Amino acid sequence: MIINCLNRLTIITGISLGLLLQTIPAEARQTISCESFKYRYQFCRANTRGGVRLTRQLSNTRCVEGDTWGYDRDGIWVDRGCAAEFSVRDRNPGYDNSNNSSGGSDAAAIVGGALVVGAIAAAIAGGSNNNSSDGRTITCNSDNGQYTTCPVSLGRDDWIVLDRQLSQAGCWEGDTWGYDSQKIWVDNGCRGVFEIRR
Repeated sequence: MIINCLNRLTIITGISLGLLLQTIPAEARQTISCESFKYRYQFCRANTRGGVRLTRQLSNTRCVEGDTWGYDRDGIWVDRGCAAEFSVRDRNPGYDNSNNSSGGSDAAAIVGGALVVGAIAAAIAGGSNNNSSDGRTITCNSDNGQYTTCPVSLGRDDWIVLDRQLSQAGCWEGDTWGYDSQKIWVDNGCRGVFEIRR
């Protein structure tokens, strides 16, 4: 019985990933360089609705999210000498990063179907709480658009970054997600995997 369930889970997961990967266009990720010239604040306009990740630091000055760099709906900001390359995921083809308009609603339907299949697979696998933690990453979900908190214990020098957005709804720090020393909060449908950085 357990082996049958695991076999079904493996098949469902494989199909879900296959469908999902086929619908993500090559232009869905874009790399943007943003530099705080002469230690001054700099704003680099970009569509950040799909999330932002610092991929390569270019400066000797440490780039710390929420301190020397961050982002909002309209772009990425850097300050006090931070210079870096950022990976930006475009989740809204109508907004211009590279204006990718390949297959719009069909792709969304397939991705939606893949997410449903993935949710079913997760439920079959053992479905306890939607919010989970492995000590370094925490999954926190705003189900049905509700404000939700997920407990964390951060040290003085620890900070949280969005590692992977799981929702179609945007996850924007300070708007649909945030954190303090005891919790991560999500709202308005934001679902994501958050990483504790030390």
